[in-house]
Amino acid sequence: MLQRFFKDSSCLQSVSIGWEGGVYVQTCGHTLHIDCHKSYMESLRNDQVLQGFSVDKGEFTCPLCRQFANSVLPCRPGRGVELGPWHAHSNKNIVTLVKEVEELQEHLGTFPVSSISSESNLSKEMESLIKDIKNTTQKKYMDYSKTPGSPDNDFLFMYSVARTNLELELVHRGGDLCCGGASAAAKRSCLNQLFHVMAMHMRLYSIDSAYNPWTKLTQLTHKDLKICDDDRPEVPMLFRDVPSLLIIFVLTMPQPLRKEHFTCIVKILYTLQYVHAITVLSVKFTPEERLAWKTSGALKKNTCNAEKCSETLLSHVISELCKGKSFYEVANDELSMLTSSIWSPQSIEYALQQFCLPFLRITSLLQHHLYGDDLPSCLREEEFSVLASCLGLLPSTFQPSIQSSSASCLEWSVSAFDLISQWCSEVTAFADAQKKHAVTLLVQDPHWSAPHLLHLPENYNTIFQYYHRKACTVCNKVPKDPALCLVCGTFVCLKGLCCKQQSYCECVLHSQHCGAATGIFLLINASVIIIIRGHRFCLWGSVYLDAHGEEDRDLRRGKPLYLCEERYRVLEQQWVSHTFDHINKRWGPHYNGL
Repeated sequence: MLQRFFKDSSCLQSVSIGWEGGVYVQTCGHTLHIDCHKSYMESLRNDQVLQGFSVDKGEFTCPLCRQFANSVLPCRPGRGVELGPWHAHSNKNIVTLVKEVEELQEHLGTFPVSSISSESNLSKEMESLIKDIKNTTQKKYMDYSKTPGSPDNDFLFMYSVARTNLELELVHRGGDLCCGGASAAAKRSCLNQLFHVMAMHMRLYSIDSAYNPWTKLTQLTHKDLKICDDDRPEVPMLFRDVPSLLIIFVLTMPQPLRKEHFTCIVKILYTLQYVHAITVLSVKFTPEERLAWKTSGALKKNTCNAEKCSETLLSHVISELCKGKSFYEVANDELSMLTSSIWSPQSIEYALQQFCLPFLRITSLLQHHLYGDDLPSCLREEEFSVLASCLGLLPSTFQPSIQSSSASCLEWSVSAFDLISQWCSEVTAFADAQKKHAVTLLVQDPHWSAPHLLHLPENYNTIFQYYHRKACTVCNKVPKDPALCLVCGTFVCLKGLCCKQQSYCECVLHSQHCGAATGIFLLINASVIIIIRGHRFCLWGSVYLDAHGEEDRDLRRGKPLYLCEERYRVLEQQWVSHTFDHINKRWGPHYNGL
């Protein structure tokens, strides 16, 4: 929707697209020299007895642990050894650090080009990895610009891959960071090395020199939303995805990035996230509540701590958005059903913390991988305070047991009220022209549900009776070998020529659309599950067992079968953690015939 109303290059740098399709990068943890890897691949090509993988497509098994791999991730020798100066604590004020970050960003186009263009083996391997990442991704997940082949497409794809890997690690940790430490998936993580390679690659692209989000985050610009050379405005700051901005800033700055500059970026972006939170909250108020909070906060505006008071900031946001003729009118119509509860100071504080938590989690994970900072364990109700303290938003002497305010984490480089007025004016200017879409673009839920497979019935007979004679929705015939996608619930024909399209049978085609070439199918007439991964497939087994805990493949014995919850959890965990290739060994080519 952003591309309908705003400048294309601004849209492509405002929100990542990793939820539609991305690349997850993980490692077995073993390292080898570049020359040794080349020799090993050459020996595999000369080996006539190969099963389960294609050397011509860059696939191989690790020479140490024999786990499946399809690329190598270059590691710079000695990286991470001499990081003392980059980790040092800083006593500089926020204004000084903001200026330093701005000066570093002025070198975006020229800073790293000489190193990436050198003919070293390492830089060649970095380029090779980027090609592998692009080649393994379907084109529809890479081309979002209105101009085909635009460098902005590449830029969007790269920082979306980084976002995807951070979000997936968060999923593997259970959706939060309360447990702290390293998760089981962290052993396979290689985010530090991946970020280094992507940072070297991303800085090759010019990002539209007239556009710099840092300016709008840290300076008062009296620039109208409209742009002279383009009839479309830039995306308002309050419509942007804050974690995406964080990743863009980190990846486009000189590496290694000093921790004081990283903390500065986090503090500035937290102000945007917080203002976004109170703006969304104000939309959910009734007109009477809005007037009450606007009045009560205005009385405290001249106090010494007004810029760190949620009540005062909320009042100012409401006052600024009320300047738009129709913004809150549309909000009242669209969100009237969501305002059944009365908002108290405690419920407002809880809502603000919950809105900001996804940003703090992603940022803490990124800091953990870039600087090796520990992730302390904590109670769920202390997570906000602990993460804010780890990121430097709260004093290092802060005690998590003490209830903290989300507004106390704010640190402004310019006048808070003037900056908020600037951000709100962008929203009201757009709302006056497109009032129906302004609220939709502003009110976004930052929380995602954890991925899970279908909820299956306890008794297999329920599935069998329902699908055994069910007609396919594509060919309208009862399939000879019916199958059910356990990711989305689509009913498909296994090996059915009737549903074949462009030499692809329906299961293979569906796996490409549903799971970017990964599919999990339950064969109705056999009670077994098959996994499709790219050009390969394997039989996984059955999640339905008889009373003695045994499978009944092809339903030959006719025993009643019941869902084995433990097996189904294992299947779901392998799917979520992307470990099918490492755990299942009996793979074979399907030749698009499934």
